[in-house]
Amino acid sequence: MSFHPEVPSRPSEVMAAAGSYARPESTIEGIDGPVELRAARDGYLQVWPRPEPEALSTLYAEDFYDRDHSDFLASKERDRPYWNAIWSMRRSLMEAALPSARRRILDVGSSGGFFLDHCRNHGWTGVGIEPSRRAARWATERYGLEVFCGGLLDFPATDPGSPRFDAIHSAQVLEHVLDPDAFIERIATLLEPDGVVYIEVPNDFNVLQRIARRRLDKRAWWVAPKYHLNYFDFDSLSRLLARHGLFEIDRLSTFPMEMFLLMGEDYVDHPEVGAACHARRMAFERSLIETGHLAELVRIYRSLATASVGRTCGILARHRQA
Repeated sequence: MSFHPEVPSRPSEVMAAAGSYARPESTIEGIDGPVELRAARDGYLQVWPRPEPEALSTLYAEDFYDRDHSDFLASKERDRPYWNAIWSMRRSLMEAALPSARRRILDVGSSGGFFLDHCRNHGWTGVGIEPSRRAARWATERYGLEVFCGGLLDFPATDPGSPRFDAIHSAQVLEHVLDPDAFIERIATLLEPDGVVYIEVPNDFNVLQRIARRRLDKRAWWVAPKYHLNYFDFDSLSRLLARHGLFEIDRLSTFPMEMFLLMGEDYVDHPEVGAACHARRMAFERSLIETGHLAELVRIYRSLATASVGRTCGILARHRQA
């Protein structure tokens, strides 16, 4: 079996020129071939060259839900009991960090409005931002939610005297955006002082991925530059947030799906295996949450985050103005 070297191993380990885009940091074999990655200021990795803004806008306004992920919204609807269980974990963390009277939320990348609807069912009010016209219609027509169809940077500016948001949630979005710095800066301007933000991104180049890649002699299947332009770990995400006055108060991972690969279940090359693995992961999480053991699941995922393993990086941060 060929054990090829890992390039890069972790974002923090390829920061030879942190803050500079002057030279390539590495080339890695991604899902569709070789991909050039460069280290950004905070240590996360970025695909180069960057796509044109107009092409990216079309991709998410039209292609993402209409062509490439045409069953996504219906699938999310079918799995609502599972997602409601997961969202109860995130919502409870945000609620614990806020006074009880503050329950106004902005969901950036709100998809079909599922998380917003969940929050509304638990006493929150809120607004969504979603670039896909199809997904935005799903949210407004099925759930009667307020959704701005466009990108975060196009969202109407908040007047100085008008209320901002007590909480902002953005899951599986930051890895897609052209300018993560501008994205996080905009979030900070929309958040009340002492408000909280929950950002979740894939935990890519984590140690289990790297072991599985070497053990199974696979390409870096998680490097998918058509959609994922940025690759974070916990520390690089935390640094990016802190530069904009958003200081980490908690971090959680999610189920380490790569464990299935290391146990012989190859979901990378066999999508039907992936579906079965995902179903088992959902059963595990629902078993804990629906039997009243949400706190135990949170502790497990905090522990995984401490070890920098698990499929995602989730950081809860508080807005502290200078």
